[in-house]
Amino acid sequence: MEENQFEGTARNIGGKIQQAAGDLTGDPKLKADGMADKAAGTAQKAFGEVKEAVREYGGDYGAQLLDQIEEAGDALAEQIDERPITALVIAAGIGFLLALATKPAPRVEYRRR
Repeated sequence: MEENQFEGTARNIGGKIQQAAGDLTGDPKLKADGMADKAAGTAQKAFGEVKEAVREYGGDYGAQLLDQIEEAGDALAEQIDERPITALVIAAGIGFLLALATKPAPRVEYRRR
Protein backbone atom coordinates (compact mmCIF):
# COMPACT_ATOMS: atom_id res chain seq x y z
CA MET A 1 0.00 0.00 0.00
CA GLU A 2 1.32 3.43 -0.97
CA GLU A 3 2.03 5.89 1.85
CA ASN A 4 -0.56 8.38 0.57
CA GLN A 5 -3.23 5.70 0.54
CA PHE A 6 -2.57 4.89 4.21
CA GLU A 7 -2.38 8.54 5.29
CA GLY A 8 -5.46 9.43 3.24
CA THR A 9 -7.49 6.66 4.83
CA ALA A 10 -6.36 7.75 8.30
CA ARG A 11 -7.17 11.40 7.56
CA ASN A 12 -10.58 10.43 6.18
CA ILE A 13 -11.40 8.49 9.35
CA GLY A 14 -10.13 11.35 11.53
CA GLY A 15 -12.31 13.77 9.56
CA LYS A 16 -15.36 11.59 10.07
CA ILE A 17 -14.71 11.50 13.81
CA GLN A 18 -14.17 15.26 13.92
CA GLN A 19 -17.35 15.87 11.92
CA ALA A 20 -19.33 13.61 14.26
CA ALA A 21 -17.91 15.47 17.26
CA GLY A 22 -18.97 18.75 15.66
CA ASP A 23 -22.47 17.36 15.16
CA LEU A 24 -22.62 16.13 18.73
CA THR A 25 -21.41 19.37 20.29
CA GLY A 26 -23.19 21.65 17.82
CA ASP A 27 -19.89 23.28 16.82
CA PRO A 28 -20.14 24.27 13.12
CA LYS A 29 -16.40 25.04 12.81
CA LEU A 30 -15.42 21.63 14.16
CA LYS A 31 -17.91 19.99 11.80
CA ALA A 32 -16.58 21.97 8.81
CA ASP A 33 -12.99 21.11 9.74
CA GLY A 34 -13.98 17.45 9.89
CA MET A 35 -15.67 17.63 6.50
CA ALA A 36 -12.55 19.28 5.03
CA ASP A 37 -10.27 16.63 6.54
CA LYS A 38 -12.55 13.88 5.25
CA ALA A 39 -12.47 15.32 1.72
CA ALA A 40 -8.71 15.84 1.86
CA GLY A 41 -8.24 12.27 3.07
CA THR A 42 -10.33 10.89 0.23
CA ALA A 43 -8.34 12.92 -2.29
CA GLN A 44 -5.03 11.85 -0.76
CA LYS A 45 -6.02 8.18 -0.87
CA ALA A 46 -7.07 8.49 -4.51
CA PHE A 47 -3.78 10.22 -5.30
CA GLY A 48 -1.92 7.34 -3.67
CA GLU A 49 -3.77 4.86 -5.85
CA VAL A 50 -2.97 6.83 -9.01
CA LYS A 51 0.63 7.27 -7.92
CA GLU A 52 1.03 3.55 -7.39
CA ALA A 53 -0.40 2.78 -10.85
CA VAL A 54 1.77 5.40 -12.60
CA ARG A 55 4.93 4.15 -10.90
CA GLU A 56 4.06 0.64 -12.02
CA TYR A 57 3.30 1.51 -15.65
CA GLY A 58 4.70 5.00 -16.30
CA GLY A 59 8.48 4.63 -16.14
CA ASP A 60 10.84 7.60 -15.62
CA TYR A 61 8.56 10.20 -17.19
CA GLY A 62 5.71 9.07 -14.98
CA ALA A 63 7.89 9.34 -11.87
CA GLN A 64 8.92 12.91 -12.76
CA LEU A 65 5.32 13.86 -13.42
CA LEU A 66 4.26 12.38 -10.09
CA ASP A 67 6.91 14.39 -8.25
CA GLN A 68 5.55 17.60 -9.77
CA ILE A 69 1.97 16.62 -8.99
CA GLU A 70 2.95 15.77 -5.42
CA GLU A 71 4.51 19.23 -4.96
CA ALA A 72 1.31 20.84 -6.25
CA GLY A 73 -0.74 18.59 -3.97
CA ASP A 74 1.33 19.64 -0.96
CA ALA A 75 0.70 23.29 -1.79
CA LEU A 76 -3.01 22.57 -2.15
CA ALA A 77 -3.06 20.72 1.18
CA GLU A 78 -1.49 23.74 2.88
CA GLN A 79 -4.21 25.98 1.43
CA ILE A 80 -6.91 23.58 2.62
CA ASP A 81 -5.39 23.51 6.11
CA GLU A 82 -5.24 27.32 6.22
CA ARG A 83 -8.77 27.90 4.85
CA PRO A 84 -10.87 24.76 5.32
CA ILE A 85 -14.28 26.41 4.94
CA THR A 86 -13.28 28.20 1.73
CA ALA A 87 -11.89 24.92 0.35
CA LEU A 88 -15.11 23.14 1.30
CA VAL A 89 -17.25 25.75 -0.45
CA ILE A 90 -15.08 25.58 -3.58
CA ALA A 91 -15.22 21.77 -3.59
CA ALA A 92 -19.01 21.85 -3.19
CA GLY A 93 -19.30 24.33 -6.07
CA ILE A 94 -17.12 22.18 -8.33
CA GLY A 95 -19.16 19.11 -7.39
CA PHE A 96 -22.39 20.94 -8.17
CA LEU A 97 -21.07 22.04 -11.57
CA LEU A 98 -19.88 18.52 -12.38
CA ALA A 99 -23.27 17.14 -11.40
CA LEU A 100 -24.98 19.62 -13.74
CA ALA A 101 -22.56 18.82 -16.56
CA THR A 102 -23.03 15.06 -16.28
CA LYS A 103 -26.78 15.12 -15.72
CA PRO A 104 -28.62 13.50 -18.63
CA ALA A 105 -30.93 15.69 -20.65
CA PRO A 106 -34.58 15.39 -19.69
CA ARG A 107 -36.46 12.97 -21.86
CA VAL A 108 -39.57 14.44 -23.40
CA GLU A 109 -42.20 12.14 -24.81
CA TYR A 110 -44.87 13.57 -27.06
CA ARG A 111 -48.18 11.77 -27.25
CA ARG A 112 -50.83 12.15 -29.88
CA ARG A 113 -54.34 12.75 -28.77
